[in-house]
Amino acid sequence: MGYAGIKAIGFDGNGVLYHRTKDFTAALASFIQKRFSPRLDLGFAEDCHRRHMFRSFDGSIGKAQAMGDFLDELGVSDPCARNAILGKELEFSRAIELFPSEKETLLELERRGFVLGMITNSYQSAAEKASWFRALGLECIARRVVSSIDAGVSKPDPGIYLAFADEAGFPAQEIAFVGHEDFELEGAAKAGMLPVSFNCGQEVQRPLHLGRFSDLLDIIPYPGYTPGIR
Repeated sequence: MGYAGIKAIGFDGNGVLYHRTKDFTAALASFIQKRFSPRLDLGFAEDCHRRHMFRSFDGSIGKAQAMGDFLDELGVSDPCARNAILGKELEFSRAIELFPSEKETLLELERRGFVLGMITNSYQSAAEKASWFRALGLECIARRVVSSIDAGVSKPDPGIYLAFADEAGFPAQEIAFVGHEDFELEGAAKAGMLPVSFNCGQEVQRPLHLGRFSDLLDIIPYPGYTPGIR
């Protein structure tokens, strides 16, 4: 598959389209310890949260149940405490930052005619994650977010990539996927997409790798581009 046939680009979420100064699971565990459970083992709480969060990635349980089971396991039963924790979970989740030159790059990719969006393993709904990017002025991402909890399938299953292909309106062979973990890049390739690595170690890097987010502007010809004609 040649790069010139690419018409859409799907991006992973955390680690590719955004990052956080502090891991939100760690921030949540710390909040619970300070406010409600001084003797809470932070390592246990973080592992517990991730375990219940991962259980929901394929949509077999909803986020509400995942968080409820998490708080039950921690022994947090007071309704006011539970509501406060749920509020903080959203606050910490929404505290995202973009990578250098990312916003300008995404807007330029859209201007060049690429269809953009996100393919994410998450217990946050597509609507929730879309709202984060809408608030950042990136409607080009917000328009097409495929979240595993809604799709009922998670990476690396080809089904989630094909769900994005349906939303983008192009076959998988005309879509690039930018990821930072080996399993998701493998899944994209198996689904027929062009895997592009970013923000990862050498052991994960693919032949098409971004040293900087803005490298996307140089490595994939935009739809309708003819060499030598500007």
